Amino acid sequence: MSAVDASPSLPARSSSLVTMGALYRLLLRTQITVARILGIAALGVLSVLLGVFSRWDFDPAQAAADVTASYGLALVVPLATLWLGTSAIGDLVEDRLLVYLWLKPVPRWQLPAAAVLATVSVVVPLTALPVAATGLAAGAGDVAVAALLAASLAGLAYAGIFVAAGLWFRRAAWWGLAFVLLWENAVAHLAEGSARFTVVGWASSVLATASDIDVSLSAGSAAVAFVLLPAIALAGWLAATVRYRRADVD
Repeated sequence: MSAVDASPSLPARSSSLVTMGALYRLLLRTQITVARILGIAALGVLSVLLGVFSRWDFDPAQAAADVTASYGLALVVPLATLWLGTSAIGDLVEDRLLVYLWLKPVPRWQLPAAAVLATVSVVVPLTALPVAATGLAAGAGDVAVAALLAASLAGLAYAGIFVAAGLWFRRAAWWGLAFVLLWENAVAHLAEGSARFTVVGWASSVLATASDIDVSLSAGSAAVAFVLLPAIALAGWLAATVRYRRADVD
């Protein structure tokens, strides 16, 4: 293909990036509220405090890993992502404002993609950093690094799931809360082998890469987790895109 033939595609790509950026900024502004920031920050502060207490355990690294797995990865990350992800597009649906975006000549995949990116942009700094700081507060640097990776990947996966849920379900936040508490926590721990079907199980596999710790809820190889968790986010984005294309917007 010659430079002349390729040139018409350049403005289209540029326009696509501009609209994608505009949608991303719009959703980011709607997600960042004082109540949400303070609520998620409070969860993160509690995680760090638990890390401080872990320092006095006879095995600080293991204690920090336990806090990270049972509180940070199992509650802080999914609950924060649920709060933001379901509302990213779900609030527009509930308020009947989605029609104004739906009528714009924008590729249907862009709004769900912008919603996932906006959710991750808020969730990762507000959850992954405090979860990692839990390990640092306990004096366990290896746990902190593994926790940062695990929480970031979990936040990405949950973002895809909950953005899709916000489009597919009415009262998605309540359905998501049941999913987090029942499936990601209760069933994952009580039903043998179910961890491989949970985000927290694969995130815990990443956490298990830290040295000299044991993680009870590990779904499998960390190498698989590094591929699977982003794949879950991608699947969530695709599911959201399918729903958005077929939506009866009013």
